[in-house]
Amino acid sequence: MCGIFGQIGMRREAGRFATRDRFTDALHLQSHRGPDDWGVAFTDRYSFGHRRLSIIDLDAKAKQPMTTADGRFTVVFNGEIYNYRELRQDLASRGVEFRTKGDTEVLLYGIQCYGIAFVEKCIGMFAFVVYDQPNDTFYLVRDRLGIKPLYYTVKSETLTFSSEIKSILRVLDEPAKLNVEAVSSYLSFRHPIGEESYFKGILSLKPGHYLEVNGRGDTRLKEYWNPVGAFAEQEHDKGEAFYLERLDEIFRSAVQYRMVADVPVGAYLSGGVDSSLVVACMARLAGPAVKTFTVGFAEEGYNEFAWAQMVADQYGTDHTEILLSADKYIETMEQLVWYKDAPLSVPNEVSLYEMSRELKKHITVVLSGEGADEIFGGYGRIFRSCFDYQRLKDGSAGGASLNERQEFLDNFFKKYRTDTFGSELDHFLSIYSYTSSDEKCDLMSPDIPWRGLDANLREHFSGWFEQLKGHSYENKMMYAFERVHLLGLLHRVDMTTMATAVEARVPFVDHRLVEFAFTVPSSYKLRWNSQADFAASRWLMSDKISEVHDTPKYILKKASEKYLPRDLIYRKKMGFPVPLNDWFGGRFNSYARDHLLSSKARNRGLYNTAKVEQWLDSDMLSKSHPFALKIWMLVNVELFMQRYFDQAA
Repeated sequence: MCGIFGQIGMRREAGRFATRDRFTDALHLQSHRGPDDWGVAFTDRYSFGHRRLSIIDLDAKAKQPMTTADGRFTVVFNGEIYNYRELRQDLASRGVEFRTKGDTEVLLYGIQCYGIAFVEKCIGMFAFVVYDQPNDTFYLVRDRLGIKPLYYTVKSETLTFSSEIKSILRVLDEPAKLNVEAVSSYLSFRHPIGEESYFKGILSLKPGHYLEVNGRGDTRLKEYWNPVGAFAEQEHDKGEAFYLERLDEIFRSAVQYRMVADVPVGAYLSGGVDSSLVVACMARLAGPAVKTFTVGFAEEGYNEFAWAQMVADQYGTDHTEILLSADKYIETMEQLVWYKDAPLSVPNEVSLYEMSRELKKHITVVLSGEGADEIFGGYGRIFRSCFDYQRLKDGSAGGASLNERQEFLDNFFKKYRTDTFGSELDHFLSIYSYTSSDEKCDLMSPDIPWRGLDANLREHFSGWFEQLKGHSYENKMMYAFERVHLLGLLHRVDMTTMATAVEARVPFVDHRLVEFAFTVPSSYKLRWNSQADFAASRWLMSDKISEVHDTPKYILKKASEKYLPRDLIYRKKMGFPVPLNDWFGGRFNSYARDHLLSSKARNRGLYNTAKVEQWLDSDMLSKSHPFALKIWMLVNVELFMQRYFDQAA
């Protein structure tokens, strides 16, 4: 794990590169990602830089940039190839002689032997750039699901790429410009979707894609992985026993691969079923006691220490609890905006960072539970809302009487504030958007066409839904979550860990597990508890059904029964809460005012400060977490604006 940075001439002898000193300064902005070593390589075709966090093969011979013995291929690589040992054996049988014991050299020679298609053999997380000198071609490659970030921009016939945007900004000769569409996306979905970043002209390489740049300056964006085809297998129900056995087999393999390291390995343990299952598998596979860590707040209801301790006791882990305070939260939030080059997406990013700082004292690699909810139906109230929409469109509520039908319509209107949706996509966006178009128009500047920007964002989701045309609404929703929601979580875990020189690994984002999960019929993910529960839900909305009359993530929970207590598995989902309404409705209200109502904020042309002030005066700020969350998001936007547009990045 590390940070990469570089510049490529779009055509031979046409690139305008930063000076070596300026380039190196930009690289070292990522020193937190790789404090163990660094290296650079300069030629007339490229400048490559690498900051190293040593995980596998700690020898200095494994440092980067790395070039093949014959000088034909050079790579800068961020990530891990978990099956590198098997791939190494294959390459050795083809005559490759290795100088190191790590995965970087395996990747390098794999591409030399098989071409860029070698990436399809790799199980792992990665973002890398490789130069094929004989063909004068560069490849920028990102892993299938976007676990590792890779940004790039093209200016003056030079392509600049980086693990973090701050390095790109340092070598550009023009001031950064705000991408307002990304701000709109942030307010709706917590992060920019698609290829956009918060900076105009700086793009994020799509997961499962590579960008090819040849010596003539021609570019080709190629998708090398897409799991859509797996959904068709749901038509052939193989039965619960098959899915349970296969799930257990793939997940154990995913965990075992992610325990391979030459440094100490541990795990986040929140007390939820996902992280607990990761720890359970680790404990059964490991020798010494697994080191586990959990974090929470002192306010009542804002930590799950007891549940985490239950799992720690069951498996004899070396467990650490970390208690956070409100004062430390604000100070850390300001720091993390710089590490992320973006407003924070979710309030618990601060918690994860503080936990990572603590666990760095003990381990360098941590396994985490992100990715299960998206593929197994864990967001029960959202995924069950498909049932709301289907009953509305069918004109019935599961055979209900006229009175029950009216009760259904009343409940529907109470939840959605409408009884009309033009399509599945319209319904989905109404429940998935954290901030509605009306709220944006209320809180933000009337000079910016927020509704038009939202229409552009809608097209992204339309494309993802279209890929599953003819499939169920549930499948479309889960696919959209895997393509959109997951990326926000992965960026969160990458930033909060790499800021402390810790490598996070996510077993539930193993592409083999994702492909398998998409073959499992929805009935094994959202399972009615009984026929009586189904009947009782005929006129209820999803928020009253989920975890009362059904079991979200059923197949994963069922698979967990051999590892974990039933009380833990089947308790209601808590999430990872932060007491925002307690804070911003009270002691931190003045903090929000100082930032959002300042003269600089008023003059940005970004906010409707009169409306923002009304929200800050509202009693809802202390009573409603969703209300407080929107203020928290605006505070993050303003902290980001101050850091990147009021001073040099």
